[in-house]
Amino acid sequence: MDLLRFSQNRGATKALTLAGFLAVVSAFSACSLFEPSPPFSKTEIQWADRDIFFSDLNHHQKSMEGQRVILGGKIISVRRGTPESLVFVREYPLDPEFIPETSMPSKGDFAIETDLPLPADRYKPGHKIEVIGEIRAPMKVAMGRNSVERIPVVRAHHLHAQAPAPPPDPYMGDPMFMDPGFMDPGMMGPGFMGPMMW
Repeated sequence: MDLLRFSQNRGATKALTLAGFLAVVSAFSACSLFEPSPPFSKTEIQWADRDIFFSDLNHHQKSMEGQRVILGGKIISVRRGTPESLVFVREYPLDPEFIPETSMPSKGDFAIETDLPLPADRYKPGHKIEVIGEIRAPMKVAMGRNSVERIPVVRAHHLHAQAPAPPPDPYMGDPMFMDPGFMDPGMMGPGFMGPMMW
């Protein structure tokens, strides 16, 4: 009887250890690949004028040159260059954590000018983006065949884009992952679910 109880306890401990390990690995992967907010420091944030909003910038483009702002939105397109690249963005207001609130209405488009590296898995259409930078002269962009629009340009000092989604968890639902000892008699044998309640 003692031998059976030892085997059951050993199997249960093994299962709990495995479950804990998988939970830690999954949490670490999610945290490292999908940050909940932009990694801007307090010093970087204080460098910008938080009282300037996109609506101010959009209506007074020329007079706003040289101002330091924090903006965000969703990437429309990326034009990579050497060394200068342009990221075209649909503006959305930022929440207190500096995440673009894409459920809110947008007030227009802007471009980010940068010579920073732009990894293709982050800087692509549809990904959220946040920038701390300096307002430059507006640029003209074609909006259809017969329409040209002037949009604000921000020279990036600090730039952050949404990380790619974590890959599917290879451990969940994979029958090949099952440890041969996971299903041993001590693990799934009599008493596995504890004393039966009648």
